[in-house]
Amino acid sequence: MRIVLDDPEPVLLAGADVDELHARTRQPRTPHTHHLALTTSRVDWRSEITAHYARAPGAGPVCAVAGAVTVHLVHAEHVIRLAREIPEGGCLWREVLAHERRHVAINRRTLRTALGRVRAAAEAWAARAEARAPEVEPAVGTLQEGLRRAIEPALAAMRAERERGHRAIDTREEYRRLARVCPGDQAVLRAVFREH
Repeated sequence: MRIVLDDPEPVLLAGADVDELHARTRQPRTPHTHHLALTTSRVDWRSEITAHYARAPGAGPVCAVAGAVTVHLVHAEHVIRLAREIPEGGCLWREVLAHERRHVAINRRTLRTALGRVRAAAEAWAARAEARAPEVEPAVGTLQEGLRRAIEPALAAMRAERERGHRAIDTREEYRRLARVCPGDQAVLRAVFREH
């Protein structure tokens, strides 16, 4: 059993404006809500299964069992988007970026926790996995579907942990704090928002 993790550093982008960031959230618009940043993350996975198989005598079905199994967990998208209206490199830029890096830390921590759970689920599955089908290809497909069902609870737990972690960061208190810090940059933003 091999589990491979690909978790590159997140990409930092500063080209979107507040309206574009808000549209990405799919949340209702309010006069007091301005999305200054957004961190997005998508984890994909794929598997490689080498199966051992034998055909039953007399052109019977193929029985396949998992041989070598590799599961790749990939942070396929991990992007921090900062609104271009924030003065780059300034006080508010640093505060908002620090806030978003807390989201990144949640994403990375939960991915590593999921890695252990995926490994345990895949190992338990591999110890008992077998499939019968008329031909080799459908038997291997059945093995792959069994692996997917085995590891999905670990991925669902990761998604749930992420949601809880992000909610703990995105509190009213935190948004109030961000609205009070860096008065000079806040004044620049208020002027921009008045123009909209």
